[in-house]
Amino acid sequence: MSDHKLYQLPEITCLKLRFKLLAQRPCHLPAFKGSMLRGAFGHALRRTVCVMGPGQPCDTCMLKRQCIYTRLFETFVHEAPPRFLQGVPTAPRPYVFEPFDTETFYAEGSPLLFDLLLIGQATELYPYAIYGVECMAQTGLGHARHRFRLAGVDWLQTSAATEEANGWHKLYDGQERQLVSDAAPQAPAPTNGHALDHETQLRFLTPTRLKFRNELTVDFTFRMLVFKMLRRVLELAHFHMPGADINWEFHELLVAADALQVMERNLTWSDWQRRSNRQQTSMKMGGFVGTMTLAGEVAPFTDLLQVSELVHVGKGAVFGNGKIRANTKTPLKSRN
Repeated sequence: MSDHKLYQLPEITCLKLRFKLLAQRPCHLPAFKGSMLRGAFGHALRRTVCVMGPGQPCDTCMLKRQCIYTRLFETFVHEAPPRFLQGVPTAPRPYVFEPFDTETFYAEGSPLLFDLLLIGQATELYPYAIYGVECMAQTGLGHARHRFRLAGVDWLQTSAATEEANGWHKLYDGQERQLVSDAAPQAPAPTNGHALDHETQLRFLTPTRLKFRNELTVDFTFRMLVFKMLRRVLELAHFHMPGADINWEFHELLVAADALQVMERNLTWSDWQRRSNRQQTSMKMGGFVGTMTLAGEVAPFTDLLQVSELVHVGKGAVFGNGKIRANTKTPLKSRN
């Protein structure tokens, strides 16, 4: 077997929070809730922390470098990025919403569960994130502003052997409206090159949007997917992990990806729409779901796959799009 360390990924720390909201009356919500949650959260967070008022655009605000809202939700590029990232108008947002279900009806008292992954420097802002979600629940979700109550928040300690054993810890008591513990950011444990099965199945669990030559496609090679995963991980590390040791020379890893063959591709398109309040229009946010089976040595890519399981891949990752899983012999940390 060849050396699996063809490329060393920069370390990325994350904090996964699990929120439980309770419906205050019967209500209907969209099946795909990631965009709704993200939009409502952004509005609530800005109302909570902005001292300049709603009339002040964030991009010209003199406080934008220090503001909690712009650090977490409206991430601007302040310094010239490296050559690989030139032309990027804003930094990738350091969070991912992961709704649990596609239910559309919630009876009074029914739980609405979702995870929120905070990445890099954003992990230290978790009290603001919790308060923002609490305000969002009180204001209401969806066009009809259905009110919910934040019942509680847990955080995931990914160094635990399994989530079911003792990985989840209570962080916030919604009844008392108090933090009951401290949360610590976690870094995915190195895989040490654990090989996957000779035929490796990648599962795309939520709509995944991959653009190549400015067009969405399901006809891509493993090398093309590796490039998209690498780009997302390196952008997150550059903008949200100060001092990260980033190696921008990853050509050797891409060449190794050419050796893996796509044996089977069972991908179907799943369409959904999101409402953009900023653009006052509905936008299609569909993507492919399903499985892709690879043949070849995947050991050099296990660390990349593990991190990508956490941070997702492709367009709309902040909404929960692009959630992937690989069938490793040893379970990856922080999986649902």
